[in-house]
Amino acid sequence: MTSTASTPTAQTSPKQGFRSYENKLVTVFFFAVGLVFFDRLIINFLMPFIQEDLGLNNAQVGQLAGAAALTWSIASIVGGRISDSVKSKRLYLVVLLVVFSTASFFQGFVVTFVHLIILRLMMGMFEGPTIPVTQSVLAMESSPHRRGFNLGFTMNTANGLFGGVLAPIVIVALANIFDWRTAFFFTILPGLIMAFVIWKVMREPQAASSEAMEYAHPDHKGGLGEVIRNRNVLLSIVMFSGFMVYLISLQVFGPLYLTNIRGWTASSMSLILAAFGVGTAIWGFVVPLISDRIGRKPTAIIFGLLSTLAPLSFVFVANPGLLGAAVFVFAAGMGVGGLAMSVIPAESVRPAVAGLAVGLPVGIGEFVGGFLNPVITGAVADQYGLASALFISSGGALVATFFALFLRESAPSKTGTRQTVVVG
Repeated sequence: MTSTASTPTAQTSPKQGFRSYENKLVTVFFFAVGLVFFDRLIINFLMPFIQEDLGLNNAQVGQLAGAAALTWSIASIVGGRISDSVKSKRLYLVVLLVVFSTASFFQGFVVTFVHLIILRLMMGMFEGPTIPVTQSVLAMESSPHRRGFNLGFTMNTANGLFGGVLAPIVIVALANIFDWRTAFFFTILPGLIMAFVIWKVMREPQAASSEAMEYAHPDHKGGLGEVIRNRNVLLSIVMFSGFMVYLISLQVFGPLYLTNIRGWTASSMSLILAAFGVGTAIWGFVVPLISDRIGRKPTAIIFGLLSTLAPLSFVFVANPGLLGAAVFVFAAGMGVGGLAMSVIPAESVRPAVAGLAVGLPVGIGEFVGGFLNPVITGAVADQYGLASALFISSGGALVATFFALFLRESAPSKTGTRQTVVVG
């Protein structure tokens, strides 16, 4: 069956070559998305310093993590809709980068919990829309056969490298050399540089094929009923929510467990979290590639089960070297999160409603796992100890894996269906 994704056209030829605009855009968005996750996650690695300085309890730590997720979950949907109507997506993206980088910078001046939580709310408000903007632009500008790689590389690998590897190593080092406030001051410079690069490199997107037009002009007149009746979309919502419980609980309370309970130094903690980040960067694109071969459902089940062991290893593995190796392997769960977030829902519905199908798992998952989860888990940790937060993290991965058992296989290689989906 011939499709627009597999039919070569003259319009796609300019995209070829190492120095093509497509490759430039992927590179720029890789760093832009990486910066978003870098700024969002560094507070987790600085929390041992901040908690001591501001006198925070575990519940307040959870509220700080949840604040950014709350506005992120709302802004990713609302801001994504705004991006469809603005005259200049380039200017819109530049403004978002400048504002959230400035908010991140001002975190270094806070003296109270209230000041910090206000800035976290502001950061989530302006970081949230950056993901749908960059992903929708890439969907239009990518060659059809590279769309899945481009989106996965700029999301999963950038997240793992910047948020999981560079953030704990660079930021903790700055905090040790100077203090935690200086670490926040550092964040505005790369944000301003990235905004300038985007302004110089990015052009206003133009859909170059009938397939890309599906993503340039999505269906805004309905589709909600169609999407929420789709079995895989509903399962993806639950799976991604469970995955977010797993990830956020691990990233927020894992560093505190290693420093406060294990008694390890902040530097040792940062290396353990960096090992998890390296695993995230690698597994983030390896797992989806494996799922192209063996199918989404078996991949989600196998690697979902592995991910349940990552938070448990924090509790039961006392040797730093073994723990680093364990979390690297068990970070495979990050790949499952990517499947539930975008791959499975996008290829389970019509392209015209694919944005909505992806937006629901992201928005609801952020609210449940990113907002409600750390607030509740922080209170539980105050009552029952920090280890309880890691057991909750493992439970989130187990829930995601259980619901993966009921997926309908959606991988094109297994179903023989259309080749014009966003990813896969």
